[in-house]
Amino acid sequence: MIVNKTMFSTSSAYYNIERMRQTFDDLQTQLATGKKAQTLSDMGGTRSTNIDLRHQLSRVNSFQDNIVMVGTRLDVVDVVLQRLDTVESEVRSFAASDAAGENQINLTTAQSFARSHMDELVNLMNTNVAGRHMFGGNNTEQPPVKSMDILLNGEGGRDGFRTVVSERKAADAGAAGLGRLALSQNTNVVNIAEDGIHPFGFKLSGASTDSLGVNAGTVAGAPPALDITFNSPPNVGEKIFVTLTLPDGSSETLAFAATLSATPTADEYQVGATNDITAANFEAALQNKLLEETTTTLNAASVFAAADNFFNGNGETIQRVDGPPFDSATALIAATSADTITWYEGSSSADPRKSVVARIADKASVGYGVEGNEKGFLELMRSVASVAVETFSLGDSTAGARYDALTDRQTDRLAENNNNRPGSIEVIAMELGVVRNTMGSYNDLNNGYINQVETVISGLEDAPIEEVAMRIQSLQVRLQASYQTMSIVSQLSMVNFIR
Repeated sequence: MIVNKTMFSTSSAYYNIERMRQTFDDLQTQLATGKKAQTLSDMGGTRSTNIDLRHQLSRVNSFQDNIVMVGTRLDVVDVVLQRLDTVESEVRSFAASDAAGENQINLTTAQSFARSHMDELVNLMNTNVAGRHMFGGNNTEQPPVKSMDILLNGEGGRDGFRTVVSERKAADAGAAGLGRLALSQNTNVVNIAEDGIHPFGFKLSGASTDSLGVNAGTVAGAPPALDITFNSPPNVGEKIFVTLTLPDGSSETLAFAATLSATPTADEYQVGATNDITAANFEAALQNKLLEETTTTLNAASVFAAADNFFNGNGETIQRVDGPPFDSATALIAATSADTITWYEGSSSADPRKSVVARIADKASVGYGVEGNEKGFLELMRSVASVAVETFSLGDSTAGARYDALTDRQTDRLAENNNNRPGSIEVIAMELGVVRNTMGSYNDLNNGYINQVETVISGLEDAPIEEVAMRIQSLQVRLQASYQTMSIVSQLSMVNFIR
């Protein structure tokens, strides 16, 4: 008798065992890798969801990379801005000190002090992070500012600041050294006139007097002029005031007191026996005063006017005197790259922060560009350069007055009440601080989103290790039972059946 083995479906049993072995192998792989699937095709219906989540995660991680990158750059810029603020404070403090100082030390050290700070200013503005220059806006590949020596002295046939200053001084002083004013007397009338229609020298703003015997006329005509008329002798101590506008926009009022002394001081004029003689004495006093002011106050104004023309800001062109001759020049002309050094070669824009932009979220970007020709840097550069080109010899009788006139302008331009103006060093630091705070907020939001997405991805990809281990253990028992059953079935025969 033959036992029909087909009563037990061996093919089905073998198939089930094979499936269990495949499942067992898959579970062992999951236990080893910690992942449910080893390929995208193994993920089944969750594949498209996983791919989309991975894309979102990659995008947000790129935003986080931008935040870290910008943060690193801002760390460096913050340190530089702090030092620039200190330099500004040091220059302001030096300028506010007495011209002479102890043993006239300020006069002898002013130029070296200014050159030292100008050199540091140039180096700070050429700061780079990993080859990226931070104060050139979006032009990051080259230093935005020329070296101090090139700025002052020029290079390759192109003039530097020193030459531009020299030409401006000549144009403002005029050939007669009277600041481009002309004086004349006709009987009892002194006429004061500008020598032409041009931007140079002193400009007449007006005149006044507290004397009933003197008439101070108004400014009129082209070129502008005014008359001082002596109708009767002024009383001793009564004054005549002449107000002038200087090339840098500042003003100066000259005051002359009437005196009977035969040796009047520089701020006095002698009352003569007649009105004509008094007029002549006033003209002489005014002429001497203009000669003095031209070498001191006007000299300083010329230097700062040249600084305004040479160190140009956004939307401004570099300008210089149209000459030679310079002492009779009547116009400024735009400098060219062939004849004049261009001090700043970074980008220049109305909104410097937007010159460099980084995306930190899908719908959020931050602008953190800094341009070296912003107002705060510009005024600091103009101020230190203006003193750096001047010399103050102890043997020069005008040195003290020139120093005072220069440092008065430095003090005004670097005054702390300018710190809240757009483009100041302090405002730039504040704006970048806002950028840093904005990035901090988005960093937190991005991290929260990343955690959520990674949790969902983990649920789709990661294998539950404890569950997998239990399934492996259960499957091992089933496989062993199946193997034993198949072993018994494979040995069935009539003999074994009877036995």
